[in-house]
Amino acid sequence: MVMALLLLNWQLMPLVRKLVRSEQEIEKVNANLHRSKEIIERNLSELTHYNEAVGKLALVSVADQKGLIIQANSKFCEVSGYNEEELIGQDHRILNSGIHPKVFWTEMWRTVSLGDTWHAEVCNRTKGGELYWVDTTIVPLRDSSGRIYRYLSVRVDISARKQKELSLCQQLKESNCLQLIRQAMDSELSVSKLCQHILAHLTAAVQYPEIASAKIELAGEQFVTDNYVEVFAQRLSAEIIVNGNNIGELQLGYLESKLFWLPEEQNLIDIIANDLGRWYERKLADQRISYLATHDNLTGLPNWHLLQDRIAQAIAHAGRHRKRAAILFIDLDRFKIINDSLGHEMGDLLLKETGIRLRSCVRAEDTVARQGGDEFVVLLQGISDHQSAGAVAKKILEAIKQPYPIGGKKLHIGCSIGIAVFPDDGENADILLKNSDIAMYHAKEIGRNNYQFFTADMNQQIMERHLLETDLRRAAERKEFQLYFQPVIDMPEQKLKSMEALLRWKHPKLGSVPPSKFILLAEETGMIISIGEWVLKEACLQIKAWQERGYQVPRVAINLSARQFRCKTLVADITRILNETGVSPSSLTLEITESMLIQNVDEAVEILTQLRLMGFELSIDDFGTGYSSLGYLKFYPINILKIDRSFIQNIVSEPNDAAIIAAILAMAKTLKVAVIAEGVETQEQVTFLTQQGCNRYQGFYFSEPLTAEELESKLCASQ
Repeated sequence: MVMALLLLNWQLMPLVRKLVRSEQEIEKVNANLHRSKEIIERNLSELTHYNEAVGKLALVSVADQKGLIIQANSKFCEVSGYNEEELIGQDHRILNSGIHPKVFWTEMWRTVSLGDTWHAEVCNRTKGGELYWVDTTIVPLRDSSGRIYRYLSVRVDISARKQKELSLCQQLKESNCLQLIRQAMDSELSVSKLCQHILAHLTAAVQYPEIASAKIELAGEQFVTDNYVEVFAQRLSAEIIVNGNNIGELQLGYLESKLFWLPEEQNLIDIIANDLGRWYERKLADQRISYLATHDNLTGLPNWHLLQDRIAQAIAHAGRHRKRAAILFIDLDRFKIINDSLGHEMGDLLLKETGIRLRSCVRAEDTVARQGGDEFVVLLQGISDHQSAGAVAKKILEAIKQPYPIGGKKLHIGCSIGIAVFPDDGENADILLKNSDIAMYHAKEIGRNNYQFFTADMNQQIMERHLLETDLRRAAERKEFQLYFQPVIDMPEQKLKSMEALLRWKHPKLGSVPPSKFILLAEETGMIISIGEWVLKEACLQIKAWQERGYQVPRVAINLSARQFRCKTLVADITRILNETGVSPSSLTLEITESMLIQNVDEAVEILTQLRLMGFELSIDDFGTGYSSLGYLKFYPINILKIDRSFIQNIVSEPNDAAIIAAILAMAKTLKVAVIAEGVETQEQVTFLTQQGCNRYQGFYFSEPLTAEELESKLCASQ
């Protein structure tokens, strides 16, 4: 029994030891399980805290395999503006902002469909329509069979950072845009090309360039992008200000409605519009400077510099096509009288009107330029012959001589025209201009108000003229001037009534120079002022000498030139000479021409009245040759009319001249004004004039101009 028990105990011992070990293992497992439970509980607690922390920071959502939302955390709802019920069953298109292109979402679905994690920065739209940016990670979840059955999306709101990045990026784009636009403004671009540059750079720099459209309105012109439409979904605009005035507008808009705008876009177009306005101001200033450099500021006609260029082009064209070109050098006759008597303002108005008339006489391809002062140049291109230039010259003469109604007055001028033709009269601009100028002077010398073609002989004549001008300046100091006196006879007793002092020039080489040759030259050069003073003083000295020898000296008529009459110091100069010589005004008659009176009646009346009150006798010389009417005489304190010799010459044979003489005499009798007939050379003329009531005569029929010594015999006879 014992043995049996021992045997049994021996047999059971391994089992007991096994059970003891098992129990120990169980206790150990239990201890491990307890510890694992603690770890799990601790991990679950930590995971819960992590989940809560993530839920506060991240937008978490779960979607099924079709992409429909089945779960969304509170942060997701808070940021999106939707509650969970509104989100459940929706796909993520409910959040689509429209910012990302279609390919963006196609790539996302391709990635997660393959089971790969997708990560990107996404712009979503809230329920209220506001945009926000999230850093998004989408993780595909698989079941036990490995199939994707869920998509876990974890998003972190990065709107503040993204907005800052976008703003910096936009600022960089705008800075680059402005730099490119300003570089374009510094280059030599037309308004059209610059505006196209601005439109291209501006639309590329905005937030949505693919749907951006823009327009620039500037000084009546309009420039647009290719996709421009009149009605924008959204639009910004900025005025373009030039010299303080609104002359246009810059518009920027989107063809589709976008709810998110960067404020810098308004700032950008404001800056561009301001820059464009300042650029346009500089453009206008540059154009003005360029215009003034090539055009006359008064008339707007091309000036000397532009004319030179036009002539060169015309010569080249004429040479290629075997044509001719002509230069018409035009100088206005009697303009200086108007300018000096009526003032520069009236003179300027007259020059402007002259420019308009000249342009009306030529073709569009021809050029009318102002040389300066009262000189104009007309360039005729591609003419066939000299006759074409002559026809234009005739047209100009006719246009210029028509009355100018300016400032309530009717002004009258004429012009002298010189013509030089390429290639006959010169092969470059300088020669053609010089020769046309020479021809113009020749036209003046032969009577004005005509045109002359250049000839080789004129070169010699102009050289002689320059030499004559040089000698004329020294004639007085060299004592080459001499006064002659032509008697004025009172009929029927043929008594010496008065006499006219006439200037003669005895040149040491040329001999006696005709007054018609040097008086006009003196008038044009201004030397007539000093010469006129010499004549007046010399005549006074001669009168004083005769008076001191006991002669009864009749009045001596002195001619006042147009320049003298317009001189502001005329009365003072005459008074000074009378005081220096001791001659009374009652010994003198002052003669002026009719044309000197008609431009400024009020001023002429004032001057003549002063002279009349001083005791001078006043006479109108060459009466009938001006443009005034007989009615003007009533305004002037005139004592004598001198009928011009051109009417006397044919008085017997020309009924019109006879009628004019009769009218003048009848009117003079009514006004109680004496009349002197000039240029009387025949008895027939004397007889006719006497029959008409004229009693005073001056001419070769009675006496040629005499020296002071020769005249003394007539003074003795008249005592």
